[in-house]
Formats: sequence, C-alpha cells, structure tokens
Amino acid sequence: MAVETALLRVTGFVQGVGFRYTTKHLAYKLDVSGTVKNLDDGSVEIAARAESDQLEKFIEAIKKGPSPAARIQEVFIYKGAPVPEGKTFDIIY
Repeated sequence: MAVETALLRVTGFVQGVGFRYTTKHLAYKLDVSGTVKNLDDGSVEIAARAESDQLEKFIEAIKKGPSPAARIQEVFIYKGAPVPEGKTFDIIY
C-alpha cells in the first residue's frame, strides 16, 4: 500500500471537549502519524500520514467525531498536503 497524506480542518464544537486527545488515540489505533492542534478560530487542524486504507478509516472516524462531546459541523480535507514523515502522532499546544 502507498502512504498518503491529508490535512483536515474540523469545524464545530471541537475545542475543550477532548477532541485532540481522542484524535491522538484514534491515530495510534490506526497507525497514523502526524499532528493535531487547536486553531484560533475555534477549529482544529489535523495533519495525517498513513497507508491509504488506514488514512481513509481515520478520516471517516474524524467525520463522525472521535470525542463523544464534540459536535462536528464540517470537515475540510486536503489530500496530498505536505505532512512531514514521522512515527508518532502529537498534540501541538
């Protein structure tokens, strides 16, 4: 399988509800590397890198909302975005 990348911007009620922590846990389970961080406008940005099938599973789970308290409004997906290679998935503070 080929490694693919994606940059996701998630809008809605996604800050202060454990979204970044549950996203990190999901990434760990699906062997996705990258980062997740809160943006000043209240959205969350996710940079993800994984085998194509795992990346698709990850994106679908993000659309459903990994945190039960989150309320996803929209997920903007930019496939093929530059995401640095790495072995971990980190929360950026």
